[in-house]
Amino acid sequence: MYRVTVRQGWDGKETTIHSENMNSVKLLSAKITKDVDSIDSFAFNISPKSPQYNAFKYRTTFVKVTNMKLGRVLFEGRVLPTTDSMDSSGIFDKSVTCEGLTAFLHDSIQDYYALSNNDLKAFLSHMIDVHNRQVDSYKRIKLGQVTVTSPSNNVYKSIDDSKTTYDTIKEKLIDKYGGEIRVRHESDGLYLDYMPEIATLSGQNIRLASNLLSLKRVVDPSEAYSVIKPLGARAEAEKETGDSEISQPRLTIESVNNGSSVLSSQSMIQKIGYVVHAEVWDDVKVASILKSKGQAALDSQREIKEQFQVTAIDLSLLTDRTVDSFECGNYHQTINPLMGIDEQLRIVGQSLDLCEPLNSTLSIGDKLLGQADYEALIKKQGEAIDEIKGRVAAQTANIVTISNEMKTTNEALSSAQKELSSLKTEYDKLIEDIGNKDFKAIMSKLTELENQTTTIITNLGEIGQNVLDLETFKTTQETINTKQETINEDFKKRITALEGGNK
Repeated sequence: MYRVTVRQGWDGKETTIHSENMNSVKLLSAKITKDVDSIDSFAFNISPKSPQYNAFKYRTTFVKVTNMKLGRVLFEGRVLPTTDSMDSSGIFDKSVTCEGLTAFLHDSIQDYYALSNNDLKAFLSHMIDVHNRQVDSYKRIKLGQVTVTSPSNNVYKSIDDSKTTYDTIKEKLIDKYGGEIRVRHESDGLYLDYMPEIATLSGQNIRLASNLLSLKRVVDPSEAYSVIKPLGARAEAEKETGDSEISQPRLTIESVNNGSSVLSSQSMIQKIGYVVHAEVWDDVKVASILKSKGQAALDSQREIKEQFQVTAIDLSLLTDRTVDSFECGNYHQTINPLMGIDEQLRIVGQSLDLCEPLNSTLSIGDKLLGQADYEALIKKQGEAIDEIKGRVAAQTANIVTISNEMKTTNEALSSAQKELSSLKTEYDKLIEDIGNKDFKAIMSKLTELENQTTTIITNLGEIGQNVLDLETFKTTQETINTKQETINEDFKKRITALEGGNK
């Protein structure tokens, strides 16, 4: 399924060091780690038996991991410092860590740059040009898809001339305007994409009773607030010497809000009480504008975190499946009716174990919920509890029906046993009278008794199997009933906790 190759230099010949077709030497361990906010990494251990044991050179040896079933490169990068070790039993191995191609952006330092009225794409293009002038030819990057925009491109931008290109992009673009970057290797070189999200909706669902092994959801409303205090720019005061200093309080909304410096949400106050949050807008110097911004922030706050922990089997690993694989950054429809979950969740982190694929894990990103989302979530969980209660009631009724059927079955069994006892008596009598009757009459009676016996034995077999089936079904239903009562109670506790104990 996975093939790992190594090459010396960017254009070197690839040599396989791990493959499902290799029967002798494979990697002792191998794990890819991905995160939407950081550079991919690949760590593995290799045995001295491998011909490539000493082939790993700092930054000039390149490693690639390919999913052979899908024909997709999962990782490509360069080798970092290696570690040789020997354990207490005298076994040697080498630990190798690699960083993805995006790390090339750490190999250049930006020049000082300051410019107004510059859009984000031109700003990023400038940084890439500076990078390309400093690095090896194979590290040069072309600008790919750039779809992140700023509210206004007429802003002042500057670059510190002491930081790497990667750190500058992170600080000046990602941290300020959001978005994600990636460096992709195409046939004609490297490309840098900068997009709000580098993601697609996967065709592989994560579903209960299919590939979902475990799912934990935690809703954390601790950052939610019911009252906001909007704060604007500070005023400058003049010293006696004529120097300017920032010492005045910030602009508030008292002058346009009936003397109050805060805005409140009564619906949130009813749910969480008075929780005050201060929000600062440094560039706002007009009280009415500040109030509008504060009200909008209060109405649209998304401070309630919905967190998920998911363990699932990637069905693309199965040889008879042709479905999308789990990919860091992608969305997967996740379905668990018993928890009221049917939504698209994004994989923001992934640990892929090449040697033990089923040990791979997924990290699901936090979702920020607004007040309406939070209320809908509580309602959905309540509906899930009601559905479980209905199932429990229905199963209880089934068990009562089964008990009645078993009673009827037992009565039939008792009747059959009486018939067999009567037949035995007739057989015994036939044996006693065998010398007093003619042979034809005896054979006729014997045939009649045999037919009756066969019929009763057949009926007994069906009755016995029915008893077993009913007992098994009853036991299964009682087990399911107990489990769902436990789930039901767990949901009650979660909702009580989410509502602050006011159930």
